[in-house]
Amino acid sequence: MSIVELLGSKLVNGVRVNEPMADHTSWQVGGPADYYVCPVGLDELVEVLSVCCETKVPYYVIGNGTNLLVLDGGIRGLVINIGPSFSYVKPTGEKLVVGAGTPMTLLAFTAAEESLSGLEFTVGIPGSLGGAVIMNAGAFGGYIGDKVSLARLVNLDGKLVEMKREELEFGYRTSNLIGKGVVYEVELKLTSGEKAESKRLIDYFLAERQRRHPNLPSAGSVFRNLPDQPAGQIIEQAGAKGMRIGGAEVSTQHANFIVNTGKASAADVLKLINSVRMLVKEKFDLELKPEVKIIGEEPAE
Repeated sequence: MSIVELLGSKLVNGVRVNEPMADHTSWQVGGPADYYVCPVGLDELVEVLSVCCETKVPYYVIGNGTNLLVLDGGIRGLVINIGPSFSYVKPTGEKLVVGAGTPMTLLAFTAAEESLSGLEFTVGIPGSLGGAVIMNAGAFGGYIGDKVSLARLVNLDGKLVEMKREELEFGYRTSNLIGKGVVYEVELKLTSGEKAESKRLIDYFLAERQRRHPNLPSAGSVFRNLPDQPAGQIIEQAGAKGMRIGGAEVSTQHANFIVNTGKASAADVLKLINSVRMLVKEKFDLELKPEVKIIGEEPAE
């Protein structure tokens, strides 16, 4: 039986076939996924993962589709979108219990409203909490992993598991949650603060983002920073700012952003990523490592 036959009648939103991923990624590029589901609640998510486990169908998890390049040939397998059903914030004292589909900006504002301090830096981070925790997203010197006290997952066998603080490991744009399953809920440990001060910081960080970052479709920072130097600075010094392939361009506003100027393909973006890496290697003998996740296939010849 196909995924459609196994899951279609069990999911409120059904199963979409040959779903264009350009509609679900912030770069607005990418070919079709064989199957696409948006589970409504935890029970549906468990059902989806259990079927994937039984049938050996590969699956890929997305939130807001940021930090992600889907190639033009699309995705063979199932895409699971952790969407609005997993967007919620529940205050409990100095902790927040947060759904993995919660946008980071909503999280920052909600914490401030609850007079909880420590998440102001997350405002404006593209994407939702699940992906941010798995990749230990950060900005302005803060990292989300520092605030996580508990992560709840559906593991690779479709079972519910918890990982406590002492079991969690976070590094620069990484964590030991990668490959463990699908994060559906996270507990964040914060500190009591002043609402006015939190909102002042939020306003500052938003203004800085608006000043630094382009408005055209992008996936956020493309390359990881080096330990002693921001990647954008290196790319600019190499002369790559404004470099263009097809509809993809190294942003003239921030060199660690590649933007879709209107009609870019995933192939344009990928070629530009590789061209920037080659240029930096030639100029400075440095290896830039992509921060964005690249999935899917090239189109068949």
